[in-house]
Amino acid sequence: MHYTALPAETGPTWAPDRLSVWPVEGGRYGIDAHYHGSTGLTRAERQEQRLASAGLTASVRTDKNGGIVRLGPLAHNAVWLALEAFLGRPLPELGPNDHVA
Repeated sequence: MHYTALPAETGPTWAPDRLSVWPVEGGRYGIDAHYHGSTGLTRAERQEQRLASAGLTASVRTDKNGGIVRLGPLAHNAVWLALEAFLGRPLPELGPNDHVA
């Protein structure tokens, strides 16, 4: 059997370790993105910059586990924009004649 190393990402990962969404009054929502570990605060600060470039204002705070990005309250459409900024755009849906290899 031939051994091939798998590609590995180096440096911090921008996706949060935990993402919380909750309803607040008036049909709005709050979002907390938790970034854990020694790079948690750096990752949270970078995500705050990415959100700002998408037109969303966020705050960063620290806790015992790393950094937390807080957004809100946000209107329904802004929640989807924020989720895309955190996670990337969703994959296109497959049609009835499309197949996954």
